[in-house]
Amino acid sequence: MRASGVADLVDVSSIGAHLTFPGYAVYSATKAALTHLSASLRAEFGPRGVRVTNIEPGLTGTELGGHVDNPGLAAELDGMFEAMEAMTPQDIADLIGYATSRPARVNLRQVIILPTRQV
Repeated sequence: MRASGVADLVDVSSIGAHLTFPGYAVYSATKAALTHLSASLRAEFGPRGVRVTNIEPGLTGTELGGHVDNPGLAAELDGMFEAMEAMTPQDIADLIGYATSRPARVNLRQVIILPTRQV
């Protein structure tokens, strides 16, 4: 930070922090907690020149779907992947790169990123 004048902390939460999905109460609660933590860290570290960005992706093709052990929820998730083209991890990485490449005076505090067809 001393050399560049800026430091970044990027959290990856989920659109689940704002929307409710039946069967995902704990997941959504943890993502909402992360979103709130990001806001608190921003208030604490922003005055020191640390940018805190909270990325909240929608449907993204990661290994997370393979960890859903409820057959009904797994089928619903599979249906979402069939209904629309999900984002890739690279899409999220590109956004993180963009957010952290802004001038030191700019902080993208919270970004919701969704597949085009996800409403």
